[in-house]
Amino acid sequence: MRTYSGPFLREEGFVQAEITIEDRADNVSPKLVDFEESGDSGREAIIIPTLFNSHVHTGDSIIDAPPSGNIAELVGPGGYKHQILESVDGDDLVSAMRCYLKDLLRLGIRDVIDFREGGLKGIEYIRKATEGICDKFNLNIFARPTGLNYDEDEMEKILSMTDGIGISAFRDWDVDQLKNIAEDANKNNIPFALHCSEDVREPIDDVLELGVHHLVHMIEATQEDLVACASENIPIVVCPRSNQFFGKEPNIPEMMNAGITVCLGTDNAMLAYPNMLREMETAYRISVSRGGIEPLDILMMATWNPRKALNPTSLIGEQSNNHYLILEKGKREPAYEVVTKISAKDIIEVVEW
Repeated sequence: MRTYSGPFLREEGFVQAEITIEDRADNVSPKLVDFEESGDSGREAIIIPTLFNSHVHTGDSIIDAPPSGNIAELVGPGGYKHQILESVDGDDLVSAMRCYLKDLLRLGIRDVIDFREGGLKGIEYIRKATEGICDKFNLNIFARPTGLNYDEDEMEKILSMTDGIGISAFRDWDVDQLKNIAEDANKNNIPFALHCSEDVREPIDDVLELGVHHLVHMIEATQEDLVACASENIPIVVCPRSNQFFGKEPNIPEMMNAGITVCLGTDNAMLAYPNMLREMETAYRISVSRGGIEPLDILMMATWNPRKALNPTSLIGEQSNNHYLILEKGKREPAYEVVTKISAKDIIEVVEW
């Protein structure tokens, strides 16, 4: 038994609390067995939910370092990353993804939404990569067709094996083909998400007509586009470090002012290491010059926001809403401490409640 006390992050913000932890069998997270609000006799710590990485492409982890180039050249259909993914050995890809997933765990992440390229093969690869570690985290697979076309038989099989559909940019697709995919997903109660307005503005009315679960990026969206998303309660996932690779930055304060629930992801594994602590710091720093933002707002984007707005039912792993990070406590306000200062070495342990 051991006891920690300090700021504890609830959905409504931090409260002072004391928790008691009990060890369990090997390879099982220690258990939080007692919670007392206002307690302060344990070892000082900051206690927050485990981190939620709302947008990754695990397959990109096979690529060590990308060349320079624009979005279309590097990550668009037929671009550099897709050429690599189509040419690599499947076992090598599985091995790279497995290492990437282990890094996620080490960095305090227990929930992931993976936009999975490669159709049925892509799903098969990520499932192999999780073997032996799938009980450690909640992996949400958002798969897509193999090519830029609708195949009814392929979609039927994909929908039976995936947690969601994760499509590339709206502009990559013939609208009628995309509508067929969205209709199949919605008919089967499978979340349908896509990249939108990352490189150029895309027609938000046409996008929202598809019945989207969430959108990724929205960097080139207008204020009117953001208001339209807010009116439909569509969450937006932003990925600042990946965006910066292409000289772009999301306007997070503008999204929040429009009434949007914003979540954070690290995006392409070849562009940004899956470190949500660094992602939060970048999101905070780029937002300060755009009218400012509270550190707690950023912390919520990596913890409670996606749990409430994005979390689908995963076919791999358990829901990890009840897992918490115990972090070293410094002298600063806790949200600011986590967002700007804490690193992986400051993670004391992960516990289950």
